[in-house]
Amino acid sequence: MTNEYKLYGLTSNPFREVSAEAIENVSLLHVSQKIDSEFSCLVGEVSEGGRAVVAYAGDLGIGKSERLRWLEEVAIKSGIFHVLISVEQDYEFNMKRLFESGLKQINDKLGFMGRLRSPGYVTEIKRSLKQKKEPAELGILASAMLKEQTPSYILFDNIDCGDNKFQDFLISLVNNLKAGSLLCFTCNNEIFKGIKETNPSFIERINKQYILNGLADKEAELLVAKRLAVSRSAQNMDPIFPFTREFIYSLNLQVNGNPRALLKGMDDALSKACISGLPLIAKNLG
Repeated sequence: MTNEYKLYGLTSNPFREVSAEAIENVSLLHVSQKIDSEFSCLVGEVSEGGRAVVAYAGDLGIGKSERLRWLEEVAIKSGIFHVLISVEQDYEFNMKRLFESGLKQINDKLGFMGRLRSPGYVTEIKRSLKQKKEPAELGILASAMLKEQTPSYILFDNIDCGDNKFQDFLISLVNNLKAGSLLCFTCNNEIFKGIKETNPSFIERINKQYILNGLADKEAELLVAKRLAVSRSAQNMDPIFPFTREFIYSLNLQVNGNPRALLKGMDDALSKACISGLPLIAKNLG
């Protein structure tokens, strides 16, 4: 079977992966917006002993998970203690994953001899996995775990799925978060609005609240160019070929700047253009 994408100097369709969870090297494909520079400064402050609570809210596909994945990459490269969890409906399951992930990193750091004389908070975590502790108690325990591993991150993706117990845990964690710790969570706009109405004091404890907006046209163009570069087989080509700026800007307007919707549209357009053998993608193919 021939590679129909050769017509455009590509080895494959680079727009197929639209979910942040499926993308490797998120930092290479991420398009920075104004809020990202400010967030990077916050991350730097945490490494210097600061403390931060950050919330990202926005529509599906707007880039919330991608930013947590970027922070996870930073943590892995720098050897920073971190836990990233996509929150599920099952509260007990969320807590189990949180503490088991934390314990694994702590045990790896302690080594065999260190595990023979586990710190008190580690013993308490192990005990908590066997007992049903109240959400407030687990929040305090999670904050202690972070304090002992500074700098440290806890990243909760999609707390839309969290129940009341999870929210109680989250409030306790925020109330007890110590220096050198970062808590970052994402949710949709409706959930964030609900938290504001029911727990205004919790919202006041969030250092930065980012309501994500769509991509500007130039940002959309850069996103397309970065994706195409991944699959580009020919050199010295226009970074957005076979697309025109007019096509990208028009599609970006149609999807209200939503990155995931933009990538889906680019995927569809490139696939149809390959079938038709179009030399240039300058308009909606229907």
